[in-house]
Amino acid sequence: MTSWVVADSSIFLASVLQEGLTPKARALIKFWATTNVILAAPSLFQYEIIAVLRKNVYQGRLSLEESIKARDILLSQPMQFMLDDDLMRRAYDLSTRFNRPTAYDSQYLAVAQRLGCDFWTVDERLYNSVANDLGWVKWLGTFTG
Repeated sequence: MTSWVVADSSIFLASVLQEGLTPKARALIKFWATTNVILAAPSLFQYEIIAVLRKNVYQGRLSLEESIKARDILLSQPMQFMLDDDLMRRAYDLSTRFNRPTAYDSQYLAVAQRLGCDFWTVDERLYNSVANDLGWVKWLGTFTG
């Protein structure tokens, strides 16, 4: 049986940038690649990865060549993107419910809620703010695979 997983851009960015959770991000993505899951995200995902990679170049953390390689790796991920007015409304409602300052992260929550699947993030603050009510939200730091 095929199942869905929603992952935010931070999971994939952590797999190409050298961060504390990089080994876990790579292991989780590898796990997904070897199982029968379909990855999903709001269309925002693509904008976020481009923005973060460009910022890393501007700040001198990545060379242009490294960022282009990372960009191409991330853009080639097998991801189903979703965007529609109902998701935007749901994201806004979730942002309001959990008193989030913006609705960016809530777009991922809305996609996962629609698909009835787990949502994975590197954002520990987001995880802590919703995990008690949304048991399907997972923080990368807890991944043991």
